Amino acid sequence: MEVTAANLAQWNASQLRLDLPDGDDRTRLTAVAKEFESLFAKQMLDSMRDTLNPEADMLNGGMAQDIFDDMLYDEYARMIAESGTLGIADMIVQQYEGQVTVQGASPSRVAALYDSVQARPI
Repeated sequence: MEVTAANLAQWNASQLRLDLPDGDDRTRLTAVAKEFESLFAKQMLDSMRDTLNPEADMLNGGMAQDIFDDMLYDEYARMIAESGTLGIADMIVQQYEGQVTVQGASPSRVAALYDSVQARPI
């Protein structure tokens, strides 16, 4: 199987379903919303990185640097989501909080909400 960005995003979404935290409905919804914000920030950072000219990088380390940069940008995205600077997670929680408390937040329900958020156009 060829590894593509779409496959990796699908794998990340399936891992999220397995890694939902224990706790009440709001805790689970917040975790899913922060993960979504992290994925969004990663896509934004990757787009920004694609605009850089690799020939202008004096320390171009080839594939090793590409792998390091990708992991570094993953961490940047996680930190952005944890800090709440973009506010996307907060908006998602506000949008779906009523649905979760009314319908119950089983892990499969929270994962379904996550999938519905991913399917919406930005």
